[in-house]
Amino acid sequence: FKSFPKVQLKKSGLKRKAEDEIPRKVKKQVLAEDLDQSNLGSIRTSRRRSARIRGKPASECTDSLPDDDFEDEDEEDTENRVQRVAPNRPNFYGAVEGVEVGASWYTRMECCRDGIHRPTVAGIHAGPDGAYSIALSGGYDDNIDLGECFTYTGEGGRDLKGTKTNPKNLRTAPQSKDQNLTRGNLALSRSVETRNPVRVIRGYKLTSPFAPDEGYRYDGLYTVEKAWYTPGLSGYMVWKFALKRCPDQAAPSWTISQAIFLNMYRLNLFFRISW
Repeated sequence: FKSFPKVQLKKSGLKRKAEDEIPRKVKKQVLAEDLDQSNLGSIRTSRRRSARIRGKPASECTDSLPDDDFEDEDEEDTENRVQRVAPNRPNFYGAVEGVEVGASWYTRMECCRDGIHRPTVAGIHAGPDGAYSIALSGGYDDNIDLGECFTYTGEGGRDLKGTKTNPKNLRTAPQSKDQNLTRGNLALSRSVETRNPVRVIRGYKLTSPFAPDEGYRYDGLYTVEKAWYTPGLSGYMVWKFALKRCPDQAAPSWTISQAIFLNMYRLNLFFRISW
């Protein structure tokens, strides 16, 4: 796989806005000549000024404030608010309407919001008839990623409680026990039987030439071709899954050389023979 650097990725489309382009709440500007020198206090028209500071008796003030005492929120601020995830959204298999192959996000929360991969930490979104989606984030070094097909190591087998010296919840803790066929692993194994497509995102932490430079990218639908139980690099038993990209969908975000294509063909042939 030394020819992997020949993979060419398309631009992610992620653009960071400059500070002067970030929408901010614009305050009303008050001209000096418009200020009444006897009317001391804050010059911000969006704040309420007390009657005592304005030199008026308290009896002239009412409990209700006039409409112009507070500045209305800018429409631009409303449009750029962080959208919350809708509660009780139905889960489903297949593509998400309105999200194209190659779409990118900066965070997992944005992937969750758009319905591509709902879990914000877990790598497998399990369902009753297979996995809805998975995230490739470089959790295991022995995984093979050839773009159109790849191997994926299941979840579990790690002590996430930490130790007395390091009690942190270690999501990247070393393997300390065998994995079980439960939760996400069970869902991916069921995907072999049901043939339900699995949505796949690749993250910037993935050690693969197909990984994006930053953020997370949606690479389309894949089918789980095979599941098997085998010793991992740590010596403990792990669940492995072989996934293959579904045909008849938009082109991926990369182009590959002929040498890598031959390696992909050999790996695909290996999946078929070993089955």
